This record gives sequence, C-alpha cells and structure tokens, in this order.
Amino acid sequence: MLSTRLVRTAAVCAVLAAGATACGSEGKPAAKAPAAPAPAPASASPVQTLDTEKLTAEELSKQAHAAMSALTALKVDGSLTSEGQKITLHLAADKQGNCKGTVSVGDGQVEVVHNGTGTWIKPDAAFWKKIGSEKGNPKAGAMAAELFKGRYLTGGQSDSRIQEVASMCDLIKGITQDNDEGPLTKGAAGTVNGVKTFTLLGTDPEDGAKTTLHIATEGKPYLIRMEAAGKEPGQMDFSDFDKPVTVQAPPADEVIDYSLFQQKLKTA
Repeated sequence: MLSTRLVRTAAVCAVLAAGATACGSEGKPAAKAPAAPAPAPASASPVQTLDTEKLTAEELSKQAHAAMSALTALKVDGSLTSEGQKITLHLAADKQGNCKGTVSVGDGQVEVVHNGTGTWIKPDAAFWKKIGSEKGNPKAGAMAAELFKGRYLTGGQSDSRIQEVASMCDLIKGITQDNDEGPLTKGAAGTVNGVKTFTLLGTDPEDGAKTTLHIATEGKPYLIRMEAAGKEPGQMDFSDFDKPVTVQAPPADEVIDYSLFQQKLKTA
C-alpha cells in the first residue's frame, strides 16, 4: 500500500539534521500535512475514471501506488506534528535527486537545495536562535544567526547530518515504499483542491494513528492528499505531478562547509 511513514520520518530528520542532530534511517514518524493543487488529465479522449464502486480498497490502493511510483517528479505542501512541534514543508523533488523548497519549525525556517553533486541548507535567524536555546546555548544560536546570515551550509557527500536532509528529498520512494501499515477500508467521494477524489481509510497497527488517503478519481489515480489524526496530526497535499524540477547549486561565496560551521560554534 501507499506508505505514510517514510515521508513523515524524513521531514523530521531534515529538521534535526539542520540542528546538528543525527537521525536514524528508520525512525518513528509523525503525521501528515496541508495545501497545493493537483493533476490535470491530458488528452482529448474520454477522461479515465476510477471505478470506486467496483474496486476494493486494496485494488484502489494498488492503482494509486502504481500511478505514484511511475511519477518522475512531484511537489508536497503540508504540515506534520512531531513531539508537540508543528513542522511545515514545501518541497519539489524528482527521481534524479533534484530537490528544493523549505522546511519550517515554529517561527524558524530552513531552505533546502539538493542535486546530484551535493546538499545545501540555509536556516534563517529564527531557526538558529531556536536551536541555540534548545541546546542551552542562546549565545551560540545568536552568533550562528549573524555569522551565517544568508549563507548555505554544505557537507558535500560526506557529512551524515547534511545527508539526512537529502533523504527527505526522496519523496516518491517515500510515498510508494511498501510498508505494513494495516488494511485499508473504502471511504467516500469528495473534492480536494479542485480535484475529484475518493478516500481510503487506514489505522496504523503500531500506534493506532488514523490515516486518510485522498485518491484522484479522474485521470491518473494520484494521491492528492494524505491526512493523519491522533496525537501527531497533520496533512500533506501533492501536486505538480511530473513537472520538471530545476536546481542550481548556490554561488560559492554564499556557501560554508559544515565542518567549519561546527568549529566556529565551538568557540561561541
């Protein structure tokens, strides 16, 4: 079935990585997120429709899984909750490893840029100060905010913390990875961001979290929205299906290596 866990985990890892905290590759996730449009079927021939009356929940999930797996690129806009903190993300990514967008925690925001040659992150001042306060060193946070203002951090292909951010960019794999998240049941027809949809409902066997998947019923059966209820609620909207993602590395004078960043913080 469509997997909700990897997407949630990757977003949390990205935030932790920006705060200089390593994250495991298979951690426990949070929830799902809001906002964004969706697919428009192409051709002048009759529009393909999903037979939600005849197909079982499992068959509907398999069709959506196949459609999402075949994508070359997509965009996600939404928010999730982790340990009481709201995390908001706006990311576009493709299967070639190009990715760009932002991840926010509270008032702080991190810009993410990733391609085949490297990963760059640019936290804003609010984010630096938040990290400094959480680590019991407000001075270091304020110093980082000033020292790295308008600059990107990179670890090339070697720094594990920076690479945790890169893992978040594998959105297509994350959504379509096979995971045993319990059986799905059929929901009801609706409309999300102007797209006609049908819902599939699931319950995570591990934590009991309720998940709602909104599948497009006209054109290709893309996943349009993913929602989670419970202790860690959230919502994610998917759009810009197969839209090319163009990413350029930041100018060299706007980049600082992660190792140098760590050295400077130690002196704070």
